[in-house]
Amino acid sequence: MSRAAFVTHRDPFTPFDTAPATSNVNAGYIARIPHDEILPQVVGDAFRHRVGVKPLEVDKWFVRDADWEPTLAMKRALIADRRHEVVSFRDDCHDVAQEAAELVLTWAGKSTSRTGVDALVDAALAVPDDLTVLRSVAAGDAEQLPFVAGVVCSPSRWRLADKIGHDMLAVHKPVALYAEHIGAAVDTTLTRLSPDKPVWRSNWTLEDHPALFQPFAPGRQLVDHPSELWIRIERETLRRLPRTNGVLFTIRGFQEPLATYVQRGPAAIGALRELVVRLPDAVARYKSVYDYRAATLTWLDSLLA
Repeated sequence: MSRAAFVTHRDPFTPFDTAPATSNVNAGYIARIPHDEILPQVVGDAFRHRVGVKPLEVDKWFVRDADWEPTLAMKRALIADRRHEVVSFRDDCHDVAQEAAELVLTWAGKSTSRTGVDALVDAALAVPDDLTVLRSVAAGDAEQLPFVAGVVCSPSRWRLADKIGHDMLAVHKPVALYAEHIGAAVDTTLTRLSPDKPVWRSNWTLEDHPALFQPFAPGRQLVDHPSELWIRIERETLRRLPRTNGVLFTIRGFQEPLATYVQRGPAAIGALRELVVRLPDAVARYKSVYDYRAATLTWLDSLLA
């Protein structure tokens, strides 16, 4: 994907390749990650991918905030206009997709007369999170959990169609050091997941474009100064489905200008600086940090001076 395909704008809810409408209802929107609990934290003495799951309170499964409505509006537009990019599934997914949809719709106080993947689409329009479904498959004494259905409107430089049918290790193959650090731990976490003990986690990256819908990387730098970067943070949840034994994996993405993020003060700046310093080069490239790392550290140091 060429840099030319990326349209310069500052609206997280407008796709990467589209100019915001002149009547854009988000024109006065202030992008700010609303949940401090998901902000990146320094853990340990050196970089390591961590599963880092925490117990999830079901009444807080999906979090209502200022981004709720504009995210839903974005999803409605993408599903209407670009469905082939945001909805994908295997033919054997319908029962597990149906159960996942029922779980989400019940939480949201809504219902649908549709079934299978169509019900999953309706559920995806009831909450701002992306919905991905894993089917439980017996493999001897082990359990495999291939990715069989998804409605994903906020991809962070990956394509939904490339992931369908794969297990978690294959899905995360582009993630540098994933297999070495947490491949087995993620599989263990999924296998041990029970319907009565859902969990959540978060992760972060830096990007040089604000769009939540960003299935491609630009291939070149899009900004000239780190103050023009955006920090993307994702809140993810995992729930075992009691009837089909599948797993529902939800992803809620947030984008905030890095120039706004650092206004949280020295503690937030220092933590981000330490995280950026620790990233191995391969991980820094994956997180879109590598090309901006030196300039970002210089800028963060100036803010801490």
